[in-house]
Amino acid sequence: MMSVSLALSWWSIVRSSKKIDTELNNEVLSTVDQHSVNNNYRDNVGDEAKDPTASSTTTDNNQVVEVVQRMETDECLEGDKLGDCDSGIENMETEDCSESAKAIAPNAECLLDNRGNTQLEKEIYLSKVLNATWAEHCKGAIIVKEVATEYMDSFEEVPDGEDLTSRVLLNVIQYYMDGCLRKSSAEFALQPRTEGADDKPFERRVGALDYLVRCYDVIRGECYNLNASKRLNTQELLEFLEMVKVQILQHAVLVINGTIRGAHEVAVCEERSCLMQLLHEKTIESDFMQHFVVHTYKNVDVFREIFEPVLRDLFRDMQKAIVAKDLNVDILAMLDELCAIVIEGNVRPICNLIAKQYNFFPILCSRAQGREIAKVSYLGPFISPTIFVEENPKIVDTFFTTDNTVDASLQSSLQTGMGCIRNYLHSIFHALLKNVESRNSVLMYMSTILKQNEKRAQIHTDERVLARDGFMLNFLCTLQKLASKIKLDRVDMMYPFHWDSLIDIVKDTKLRYESEEYNEWLQEYRGTHVWEPTNFQTQCWFLTLHAHHIAIIPAIQRYNKRLRVIKELQRLVSELNNTKAQWELTHLAARNEDLRKRWTMQLMKLNRSKACCDIGLLDENVLRQCMRFYSTVCEFILYHMEGKRISGPFMTTIPPPQLQPTAEFSALPEWYVEDIADFLLFCMQFATDVIIEDMDHSIITWLLTSVCSPQCIKNPYVTAKLVEVLFVTTPTIQTTSQSLHNNIMFHDISLSVLPSALMRFYTDIETTGQSTEFYDKFTIRYHISHLFKCMWQSPVHRLAMINESKTGKQFVKFINMLMNDTTFLLDECLEYLKRIHETQVLMLNDAEWSKLGDDVQQTRTRQLAQDERQCKSYLTLARETVDMFHYLTVDIKEPFLRPELVDRLSSMLNFNLQQLCGPKCNNLKVRTPVKYGWEPRRLLGQIIDIYLHLSCDEFAAALAADERSFEKHLFDDAADRIERLQIRSTVEVEQFRALLAKAYDIYVTNQQREDEFADAPDEFKDPLMDTLMSDPVILPSGAIMDRSIITRHLLNSSTDPFNRQPLTEDMLVPATELKERIAAWKRGKRDGGAGCSKR
Repeated sequence: MMSVSLALSWWSIVRSSKKIDTELNNEVLSTVDQHSVNNNYRDNVGDEAKDPTASSTTTDNNQVVEVVQRMETDECLEGDKLGDCDSGIENMETEDCSESAKAIAPNAECLLDNRGNTQLEKEIYLSKVLNATWAEHCKGAIIVKEVATEYMDSFEEVPDGEDLTSRVLLNVIQYYMDGCLRKSSAEFALQPRTEGADDKPFERRVGALDYLVRCYDVIRGECYNLNASKRLNTQELLEFLEMVKVQILQHAVLVINGTIRGAHEVAVCEERSCLMQLLHEKTIESDFMQHFVVHTYKNVDVFREIFEPVLRDLFRDMQKAIVAKDLNVDILAMLDELCAIVIEGNVRPICNLIAKQYNFFPILCSRAQGREIAKVSYLGPFISPTIFVEENPKIVDTFFTTDNTVDASLQSSLQTGMGCIRNYLHSIFHALLKNVESRNSVLMYMSTILKQNEKRAQIHTDERVLARDGFMLNFLCTLQKLASKIKLDRVDMMYPFHWDSLIDIVKDTKLRYESEEYNEWLQEYRGTHVWEPTNFQTQCWFLTLHAHHIAIIPAIQRYNKRLRVIKELQRLVSELNNTKAQWELTHLAARNEDLRKRWTMQLMKLNRSKACCDIGLLDENVLRQCMRFYSTVCEFILYHMEGKRISGPFMTTIPPPQLQPTAEFSALPEWYVEDIADFLLFCMQFATDVIIEDMDHSIITWLLTSVCSPQCIKNPYVTAKLVEVLFVTTPTIQTTSQSLHNNIMFHDISLSVLPSALMRFYTDIETTGQSTEFYDKFTIRYHISHLFKCMWQSPVHRLAMINESKTGKQFVKFINMLMNDTTFLLDECLEYLKRIHETQVLMLNDAEWSKLGDDVQQTRTRQLAQDERQCKSYLTLARETVDMFHYLTVDIKEPFLRPELVDRLSSMLNFNLQQLCGPKCNNLKVRTPVKYGWEPRRLLGQIIDIYLHLSCDEFAAALAADERSFEKHLFDDAADRIERLQIRSTVEVEQFRALLAKAYDIYVTNQQREDEFADAPDEFKDPLMDTLMSDPVILPSGAIMDRSIITRHLLNSSTDPFNRQPLTEDMLVPATELKERIAAWKRGKRDGGAGCSKR
């Protein structure tokens, strides 16, 4: 710090009005002890006060000696510190000691006499907090000579505190603006100006403002110390310091708006605000900013003049920061600090100013309005920081290795950084929404973001015109935090249908209504419903729900699509590499090499993008927030399903099969249900811990209720996704999900109605209305079959399934579909195995294989790979279906032996036994059968078990009735093979042979009887199967069929086979008279009579 003595020496010379005789001065100098020269000036005054007899002459001389000696000593010290540099303030040269001694300085006693103790104390405080010196009692380092001159001229008067403060501040500020003082990182360090210095006006202005901010901080410390003291004049001094703070704020305004300029500075429009510079440097405390905003907001024009440039600078800096090499939260922190400032009346001035910015809610003028609002709106750049490579390529170069991997700790650090950014965003939006004046503008802005990006949810869309995943995920997380404390009973369930809703569901597919139905119902509903005033909780909750649909769900779909593309490209590159020997010397070499390079480059880019998504999308904190919100959505849907108003946690009151969809529920968007299913499936695959730990009772209840009430959801594929969620939670699929699986399986709904609901859906999924329904049903039924296997291991669920088989007609349809699937799947598997066997045999024959051209060889190789994939897929489905047949027939027999089923079941078993043990079974041999999941011995053993499980007279008769595949030698060969390969025990083989013998006896009898009834009249025969009817029935169309045949037909299709009109079993009318005639005719044939007359 510059010594106070230098200031005193200059002050003494200015004040001097008399001259002291040189001789007197020399005499005094020769008699003063060196020790007294170094004593403090204030101590000398105190010593003099102790000796009232001392003459005034001696006092004056001592004062002069003290001033001069201190001046000389301190000047030497300052000269050592500053060297020969020009301080920027005129150097005070004393010439010699005698000349300096001519100055007569007023001592402390004079000041106390003229101005009083408190006034002197105020000036000392003022000097300290402003770091300025204008008199001997001052403690500052910056000499304000103009103020000192005026101060001495008005020495006899008591100076006005405000006027003195203002003059000191103006002088110091002017020194900064003229370049005499510079901003330094050290507190109040005086930086001398050197020759040739070329400080820009902006830097000088920053220095002046920094000085004011530092002064303000010192005042805060002094106020704290005064409050801690017990002085009598504390309140007066505090009021004085408060006045100084106001003066600092007023002068800060003058510095920022350019009112105070340097001597040669021309008024120009600054590119940046000097206030923004200090915000970046983090030198402004929140207390200063709080009072500065309060002070400037009194004049709206001044407030806008000061803070609009700050907001513009923040916007520009954020635009640069979002494409930087790292995550920058400083700018967000600045905006958050500004938005948090509240003045009297709970007004947030900065929030008001943000909402009034010209680009806060810009007029969108391009075709890419979804992308445009994210880029040009004021808050857009603040929402945009991300680690997705598509939005910030530089971040990959900074944090990722050459193989597109990132260290686990660094990944956690990046996720923490993104969490910090989202916390700031939540705080900013919370302030904007809490501020009444800006709330509606912000809500409209958020609504527009969703509406302009609604096409993100479409399957096929142009991503270039829409906001990207990183922006939307940040926006979603902000809304999630805003909605986290909203209680569901504060949300208006009917808000989606409100005429002034911030969300739009008109174009969305509804759960049950078609478009015309929805429009008619909505018009009627709006005309009769009495709307209550919409509250913020309702608006925020539904905006959050729709943000999930627009943000997280499309991001999940893109992630899955990217994985599929990566897998396919890897397969193509691998195929080219494996077949390189075949094409590298052909005309295809150049093309294939180019393709390989291109696909490899695409793989590198996709893997880089995936690595970024692994950090940004698979962030457990984000996924857990989604789970918590979706839990409230599940309760919302459950209340709609039962048609009740929201009142606390949901409790089931209506069994799911008895639910009747309400009009309001039918009008809800289908994606309200489907999105939750998609999210659960995604998390179960990539973030299992999130599902296991956060899937609460509300989600489980909603899941089971929706599965068990398919009548409420029109689209069967939505229900199929819900079933898939149940499928992926089974321990055999996800080994760590045992606790979650138990929670689902032992839920009340699961114990009571889930088995029957799954059986019903197993049959209903036969037709979906889609072109791919035939193949889709196998995947869906595979999921159900797997669930049944898990449920069968639970005694409670097993009993429920057994009871369903005894009491419900649904079980018969279920068994029929099960047989249909088993027949088709096994047929397809065996066919693919034969084709694989044929190709493999050909490839092993080098002579035959070499005769094929290169193109044919490549075609056959690709076809083999495709056949292998298809065979593996079908074998997986077939194995699950046969497994279900196997364990069901252990405890359930009667439904399988019903007339409409048993014949088809026996035919299926006989045919597959023939395929596995017949003369062409060697065609099923393939290399590495495990690769496809082909286990012929296991399949043969299961088929034999099913024979034994159903062994009885009725089943033996059905076996014998199969004229296509039942052959005694076939069964004998099968029994011998099973015994030889020890697939089953000797006892079981003998039981199988006994069943065979019984069936053969019946077969011989049937052949004899068939010969007897070969000439049956046509009216006694079924028109479809041309077999003698045993229980004829009349159809509504008038046709007559055998009951077993038409019943079997109705299991697959509820239509009349003759006119395709709807037909059910209860519409069949027994043909009693015809039945009696057939019975009489048969008795006559057996008795050898002449036969029945034909009428």
